[in-house]
Amino acid sequence: MLKSFYHTGFVVKDLDASARFYSDVLGMQIGERFERQGEFVEQVLAFPKAHIDRAMLDKGEGHKLELIQYLSPPSGPGGVERNDLGAAHLAFFVEDLDRFYAETSQKGLKYNNPPAGNRDANGNVSMKACYAQDPDGNWLEFVEIL
Repeated sequence: MLKSFYHTGFVVKDLDASARFYSDVLGMQIGERFERQGEFVEQVLAFPKAHIDRAMLDKGEGHKLELIQYLSPPSGPGGVERNDLGAAHLAFFVEDLDRFYAETSQKGLKYNNPPAGNRDANGNVSMKACYAQDPDGNWLEFVEIL
């Protein structure tokens, strides 16, 4: 029986660089990190001779982000668009999205758009959101509820 969310996983090209991005730019904490290979990994991932390097990151809220670098078999080029079947994104709540946008842009985060406001039935902006990509092209959404 399904109990709760555990983590979201992103495949990355360079685990060290990606972990630094999530730590330095987004302020996530790098938790456990280790390489895995052998029967368990081969069975779970359904790749013969699978060998991965992985790190778990979090913000202390319970839901974790798993970054996986495939050492064998190596990853392909990537490049999924937001509207492609199978595309995914990870959304974060933020305080003061305009400030967050400015600060993280200066740290090198590449945004798809500046924060956009969603108006409620009374015409008031009730939510702001914007999309960005991590260094590997994984989609991120940042949301502020007003």
